[in-house]
Amino acid sequence: MKCLLDVYHQSINNVGEELCGDQIRVLNSGNKTRVVLCDGLGHGVKANILASLSSEIIINMLREDIPLPDVIETVIATLPVDKRLNLAYATSTMIEINHSDLAYKIYNFDNPPILFYRKQKLEKLPFHPITLFDRTIHVSEGRLQRGDLLVAMSDGLLHAGLDNVMNYNWGLEHLAAYVEELFHFLPADVRMIVEKTVAHTNQLYQGKPADDASMVGVLVRAQQAVMLFTGPPLNPAEDTILAERILKFEGTRIVCGGTTGHIVGAQSGHIGSTDPDTARLAVPPMGTLPGIDIMTEGIFTLTSVLEWLDATKGNPDLLPRKDNSGSIMVASALLYADEITLLVGLQVNPAYQNPELPSSISIRKNLMEKIADRLIQMGKTVTVEFH
Repeated sequence: MKCLLDVYHQSINNVGEELCGDQIRVLNSGNKTRVVLCDGLGHGVKANILASLSSEIIINMLREDIPLPDVIETVIATLPVDKRLNLAYATSTMIEINHSDLAYKIYNFDNPPILFYRKQKLEKLPFHPITLFDRTIHVSEGRLQRGDLLVAMSDGLLHAGLDNVMNYNWGLEHLAAYVEELFHFLPADVRMIVEKTVAHTNQLYQGKPADDASMVGVLVRAQQAVMLFTGPPLNPAEDTILAERILKFEGTRIVCGGTTGHIVGAQSGHIGSTDPDTARLAVPPMGTLPGIDIMTEGIFTLTSVLEWLDATKGNPDLLPRKDNSGSIMVASALLYADEITLLVGLQVNPAYQNPELPSSISIRKNLMEKIADRLIQMGKTVTVEFH
């Protein structure tokens, strides 16, 4: 099964500031994922400009495949040092991971240390220092494995509670332990790990952060794939081919449509059944069919799926938690998926539209094109096949 680099980040602004002094950029290009976190000195407009300038320089150079040492050298040479504080005007962390072998390089310039978790346990990440323009850069190189988690942060994430009675001990050690506990219960959900950690940090600041605070999580996890088959193909000779494809698919298998379900059932040698408890006012009940994970009615259910994709804007947590209707189950599977294949048959159902109309204006075709478009906008890898 393929591995995926799941990257999620979140920031909170210094109290009273509209602009964040931390800037994060993520670049997926070619065979690499690059993550950049820059922390501008101070807060507000000045910090935002400094961090934005640094992050844009870095990400644009990385986009041109300029080696990381040359990138960090350029940034250090470009941005001066605050003479009074002897601090760089913007600190930065750069993470580069190769997709094919999960080899990584990390360059950390004056940001807090990177946290590294393997098998849901905190481990020490080996770093060695190099010196550029009298500045010390901490460098780490190695190879990641499935299940590994990297966490980068700005120093505002560590400082919560220093100036109030809420918590005098929140720092790298306690933050690392907090993330480890979350990772134990959420081994495949980097978004929730980041959101809960940042929310806890904000609580320690009593809702009034004394600094910009940012966190980036990079999780190596198994890619979640979905295949959805809906509608019989124009050529009945393709029935067997498409049914065989979805039955052999390694991932979540979804069938939408009564006729489509009969096609798959005929190939598998099983007869589907209906679960009346899953019926809703505008959504027919789901079915069950051995070998298929989710089986639903077609057009009405898919119309509701599109509505839920629009309503959630890509966040599966906004779906009703206790609703087991067909549209919710399909929408949830699509929202959690990384790679989606849509097999769309173009044979017209006369119950929904005039069969004399051309397939180019098929209700099902137009509906699935809209669903595919929404999923692509959410960053999913989507393949649509019309048959």
